[in-house]
Amino acid sequence: MVATAATFFNSQFLHTVHLPHLAPICATFKGPKGFGPSSQKKKKKSKKIKREYVEDGDEDDDDDDDDDEEEEPDRGVIPEIVTNRMMNRMAVSVGIPLGIGLLFFPFFYYLKVGLKIDVPTWVPFIVSFFFFGSALLGVSYGIVSSSWDPLREGSFWGWNEAQKNWPVFWQSLRGGSRKN
Repeated sequence: MVATAATFFNSQFLHTVHLPHLAPICATFKGPKGFGPSSQKKKKKSKKIKREYVEDGDEDDDDDDDDDEEEEPDRGVIPEIVTNRMMNRMAVSVGIPLGIGLLFFPFFYYLKVGLKIDVPTWVPFIVSFFFFGSALLGVSYGIVSSSWDPLREGSFWGWNEAQKNWPVFWQSLRGGSRKN
């Protein structure tokens, strides 16, 4: 008898006896969990549970709460077009300094070995620190310099968008998005 991988991973053998650290990984074999309609099923179940505990006079108020719950998940979602804009800007603002920083390693090697020029060790460190640090800052600039409005493309360099978005970005990092 040959056991399939699915029956092996669904068995309690992994969970209890030999490999308990694989239990979270094995949960993915039970069924796909995505962002599709399955989340709607959970909402319907929670609505049914709420309605069981509601008294006769409060049924009208429950419908208003359901509308608020449906609008809430869309509030924090970044539109796909804005995400693509951010990714494109990050690719440029990170890729260029990172590429230049990586190209300096063979350059310094050629100076030292090929041309026999004695380059102090601190020079490649400073140069790589500068370009890799610029690439790290490019992640933030790529996010902030893109237009967060799905209907507006924004400027080429993104300086106007960055001036608008930096305060919002810092406020969200500090936790200023809390409601008063």
